Amino acid sequence: MKYIKETTQTLVKKLLTNHKGLRDNDNKLLASIWYLKANKIEEGALSFLNQISKGSLPSSESIRRCRQKLQELNPQLRGKLWNKRHGLQEKIKQELREMK
Repeated sequence: MKYIKETTQTLVKKLLTNHKGLRDNDNKLLASIWYLKANKIEEGALSFLNQISKGSLPSSESIRRCRQKLQELNPQLRGKLWNKRHGLQEKIKQELREMK
């Protein structure tokens, strides 16, 4: 498999656009990106973990932040759970205000 020279944000956006099932599941999104970015993942888990430890692959936090920002700015990239999560966020904020 060839190394794909794309920024993490570009790759996250492409995957969210083309694969709706990744929009609500960071673990699947993370696995997909690491699979695409890993040079020779076929060589085994040790090679893969070595690439992670060397920083050759984007971090899980970078991928999550890219997904979060892209979904904030592009409603068409949001999954089915996005509105539910944000609805709960407002409820929790209100509860915290009432506690003061």
